Amino acid sequence: MRITVKEAVTNADIELDAQPEDYNGEQGWRIVFPDKDSFVIVERNSEWQVVDEEDVNPELVEAVAQALKPHARYNSL
Repeated sequence: MRITVKEAVTNADIELDAQPEDYNGEQGWRIVFPDKDSFVIVERNSEWQVVDEEDVNPELVEAVAQALKPHARYNSL
C-alpha cells in the first residue's frame, strides 16, 4: 500500500510503500522509502514503535502512524 507523509524537515510530500510483515509473531509494517531504505513499525499498547532501526525521526514515525491508522486494524498477515 502506498502512503504519503510530510518530510519532517522540509515538509515535502514523500511517497512510502507500507507492506504488512510478521515481526517475531507480531503484525508489523515494513515502511520502504523511495531509495529502498526501510524500517519495521509495530503497534504495541496503542503506541507505534520502530523495532529494527535506532535512528528514525520520531516525527516521521508519528506521520507514518497517522497514515496507517485507518488501515492497520483491518489488515492481517
